[in-house]
Parts: sequence; structure tokens; C-alpha cells
Amino acid sequence: MEDYRPNQPIEVRGKQEGFLGSHYPATLLAAIGRNHFLVRYQTRCTEARTRLLIESVDASEIRPVPPDLQISNFNAGDRVEAFVNGGWWVGRIARKIDPNYYVRLDSTGNEVHCAFYRVRIHLEWEDGNWVYPRNGPQNSQAKEGEEKKC
Repeated sequence: MEDYRPNQPIEVRGKQEGFLGSHYPATLLAAIGRNHFLVRYQTRCTEARTRLLIESVDASEIRPVPPDLQISNFNAGDRVEAFVNGGWWVGRIARKIDPNYYVRLDSTGNEVHCAFYRVRIHLEWEDGNWVYPRNGPQNSQAKEGEEKKC
């Protein structure tokens, strides 16, 4: 299991209906026992919309923030994550209209318009390493903090 520390930026997997397939930026506030953490979301608010949402989440629902790989030129079909409604959603580039993109989200099939700075390469967190998905570049791995060009 990853060693997380208080005030560490993380991402929390959406687990409720309508949030499946997304990861939301958050800050880890504290450990609660061995397998739960108290987190404060950076983009999700309480129902009253008066403050940022704080909740307890299972360790399996969090991951570190992916490395910034400085990739800025995606092509149709590339597997990416698009920042939509406060979270990162997995999808594929449908088309590029310089300098922005249209991304087809895996979870809904909807095509969304995204500014180029709200699109990043899709990586998966497996066994303490960031890896390209099986349908991504062959034999490529990105470790946390590593700057790699695809």
C-alpha cells in the first residue's frame, strides 16, 4: 500500500452513480485506522454549497496525482483523461480543433469540448507505479515524478 501523508494532493475515484469512471482532486487530511483516510475535495462541495466536501474514503479509492508528462499534442483515438465538472474522466480523443479537443467519455459516450490544458494522457495506478493502460503504448511505464514523452 502506498504511504500517504497529511496534506498530500491525491485523487479520489468516484464511486457513486453518475461519478463512476472519474477521479476528483483532493487533499489527504488524515489517516483513519489502516485502510481509511479523511480527504477534502478541491472541486466538490457540500450539498449546501457552502464549503468543500470532506469525507472518509477507503484506501482502495485513492491514488497519488499522476505525473505531469508535458504531452500537448494528442491525436484522434488517443486514450486520455479530460477535466470535466471538477473531475478527471477517461475517454478518447474524438477530434482536435487547434488548440482544443473533443473527447468521447468512456462512462457516458458523450463527446465533450475541452481546452488543451484540461486534457492529459491516461495512466493507471498499479502496484505503486503509473503505467500506460494495456491498449496504450507498448512496454512503457511512467513512475511517479518521472517526466516521459510518449
